[in-house]
Amino acid sequence: MASTQQKAPQSPVTSRRQFLSAKTVRMNSVDLPDDNEKSLSSASTSPCPSPLSTKELILSVAPCAVVSRIKEHQIPDLFLKAHRLLPTNIYVVLYGFRSRHQDELDLKAGDTLTVIDTSDPDWWQGKCMGKVGFFPSKYVAKLHPGERTLQVVHPIQVAEQPGTAGPDNPGAPGASYPLTTTKLVRDQIVIQVGEELEGGRVLVRTGMNDRALPVPLKYLQEI
Repeated sequence: MASTQQKAPQSPVTSRRQFLSAKTVRMNSVDLPDDNEKSLSSASTSPCPSPLSTKELILSVAPCAVVSRIKEHQIPDLFLKAHRLLPTNIYVVLYGFRSRHQDELDLKAGDTLTVIDTSDPDWWQGKCMGKVGFFPSKYVAKLHPGERTLQVVHPIQVAEQPGTAGPDNPGAPGASYPLTTTKLVRDQIVIQVGEELEGGRVLVRTGMNDRALPVPLKYLQEI
């Protein structure tokens, strides 16, 4: 069966974004609260359950010793605020990016950041290492629950097994796909999906698409 070769992933080349209208003021890369912190701030001025309701929620799942301290009001409200849902807008940086303007972020491959604004398809706004700024949207990939970031330590070509069209694979029912290979380069950032497979392999995606590739774990390292 003939095989096709995919080119090694290259850092995307994105043209400089156009400045917004004068009424839009962009902030420099400074320390700012993330979306979760903003939601807590706005919640203080909007109708919401009393602090007692939050405490009662924690009491239902907290150990007895903790329950005792909360009932005695020995634990400040800051402790209660810390028990928040984890954000779902976490992305991993696929390619390093050096800022050229004050309102842009310096990004290092493998870092994680929180995306704040995606209104511009080419340049997103996010928060990384306590700083807020803009960056190329194609330089990051979203991290889903249970996934982890890995780095390729040795170049490898991964052969994808031919599949059959079905609910998860668009195409005519019963149609088969040709065997293809994907080249992973050294230091490339990939994302592990699922648990380790038999034979010491894991399924990873490159971030450029959601296609999972089986890669020997010995060629990867966790960041």
